Amino acid sequence: MRRRRRGNRKLLYALQISWIVLAITATIVIITQSSKWFGNGDSTEVNAEGTIGNNGEPNGSTDQDSSGDIHTGTPTPEVTITPTVSPEGSGNEAGDDGTGQVGTPSITPGVGENEGSTNPGETTPPEDNGDSSASIGDSDRVIDPEKPMVALTFDDGPYPPVTKKILETLEKNDARATFFVMGNRMDTYGETAKMVHDAGNQIGNHSYSHKDLTKLDKKGIEHEVDYSNELINEVADVGNAFLRPPYGAKSEKVSQYVKVPMIAWCVDTLDWKSRDKNAVFEEVKKSVSDGAIILMHDLYPSTADAIELVVPWLIEQGYQVVTVEEMFKAKGIELEAGKIYYNAK
Repeated sequence: MRRRRRGNRKLLYALQISWIVLAITATIVIITQSSKWFGNGDSTEVNAEGTIGNNGEPNGSTDQDSSGDIHTGTPTPEVTITPTVSPEGSGNEAGDDGTGQVGTPSITPGVGENEGSTNPGETTPPEDNGDSSASIGDSDRVIDPEKPMVALTFDDGPYPPVTKKILETLEKNDARATFFVMGNRMDTYGETAKMVHDAGNQIGNHSYSHKDLTKLDKKGIEHEVDYSNELINEVADVGNAFLRPPYGAKSEKVSQYVKVPMIAWCVDTLDWKSRDKNAVFEEVKKSVSDGAIILMHDLYPSTADAIELVVPWLIEQGYQVVTVEEMFKAKGIELEAGKIYYNAK
């Protein structure tokens, strides 16, 4: 009997030790797997399909979720997701509306550097004075209406590494351009937008988050356009900025609810596609003419490099490099709210 009791006790001890070993092993496995599951938050990678890496550079296509919003997954300094620009002309084009205009892909780069941002609560938008001017140019600039002129335009920015380099080239050649900026970039890159404006360039509105306005209702259109304009005015006093609708897409509904002139383009440099300064330069030389509006994007370093070739060449050919507003005013063309313009001819 005693031997049986001793045997039972040994068996009980063995079982207890086994359970303790299993518990310790399970704890180690859980800790190991947890580190793999949650990581350290610094593993954003760039793949061939174009996700955005830690360097914040534009790199290809974007992803669209079930709500129709576009995201790159790149965090802003406030650890929120930066909405990105949906691909124009890549499978979901705005289409040819009889003018031959279709959209071009463009990508919003993620936050790549710690630029000073503005606090929307510190300033308030200016009162609506009914004047649809997008920017006040230099008071001493003289535009000769008898000489040919072109308007260089840049979409989807600002993006400091590229935008600032473009500004340097414009200033060096006493040229000006129009930058159609994104409202959702003002909090992060507002200082660069202000720099654009202060240098005498025109700032236009490219909507808040680059949604196709033709697919939105009245409330959606007004949010994309009016809210974006408010944010732009918090960093630069531009009034009612001209609108470049995303994808260049328009409809009767859009024209009804947009309260400013809309600016499209007649020369597409395809800078988003080639990413090559010489290819961009050749597109300009091939297609430019008096009154042309030229489309580019201040997202790609190759575009900034191309501008160093384009601007001096245009001037050598006798063109005045002006803002959209300057060109239409010099040619005596009065712009109407809700109407879209492809050139100043």
